[in-house]
Amino acid sequence: MPKFIIIFTLLLSLVYGLPKVEFKNSCVPLKDFSPEQKEVLLKSYLAGAEHGFGYTLAAIAWQESCAGVYKMNFQDPSAGIYHAYIPGVIKRYKNLKQNGFTQNLVGAMLVSDDTFAQKIAISDLKFWHKEHKGDWKKIIKSYNKGYSWQKNDYANTQAENYYKSIAQKVKELEAYLPKSTLEQIAISKKAPKENLYANSKKTTNYKENSNTDKKAFLLPIYQAGNDFLEPLDKSPTLLKEFDLIEIY
Repeated sequence: MPKFIIIFTLLLSLVYGLPKVEFKNSCVPLKDFSPEQKEVLLKSYLAGAEHGFGYTLAAIAWQESCAGVYKMNFQDPSAGIYHAYIPGVIKRYKNLKQNGFTQNLVGAMLVSDDTFAQKIAISDLKFWHKEHKGDWKKIIKSYNKGYSWQKNDYANTQAENYYKSIAQKVKELEAYLPKSTLEQIAISKKAPKENLYANSKKTTNYKENSNTDKKAFLLPIYQAGNDFLEPLDKSPTLLKEFDLIEIY
């Protein structure tokens, strides 16, 4: 009996010795979003609008990460504001190897670099737009499930539910952030401010030249053999080793 009491006491000390953490597993309603979440929605809209995916990209940010709150899904695995499928991202870069270390590295980049995550998400949407000849419903279903929804009933059900959720979020965003307001924000891109939502006057200029889609993304690392090395220049460097594969 004394032995049981000792063990029980030790277990209690371990439990009560843990740091107090508030675990959340749901997304608050749009009206209760924080300024940071609204900032993510605005930036997503402005980045996507350059390619015809304004509300779509904002809705995906809301759906996938609650506008930047939950950036990791270890089950997929996916990461970033738009939860890019990590093995799929790696596959785009011909010189990157599919292994656990690379997945961790790319996942960390998707989480820490929202612009990189935006470019990956927009590239995916553009690919599916071309693949499905502009059929928005099919584009959204494929963003979620690739080609699998066309071959598997269960995957199709999941993709259909995902499409319905995105469509509903687009409607809510259109009411909450009307185009007239967003257009005013877009016009004021040139006025540098720190916060889009608070100031409604600044956006990052996402507009790129016509050759951007043909170039690789900016990556702060490169791979030589099995080793990952940092470039001598610590700032993000455009490296020819990373050629984006548009069709995968």
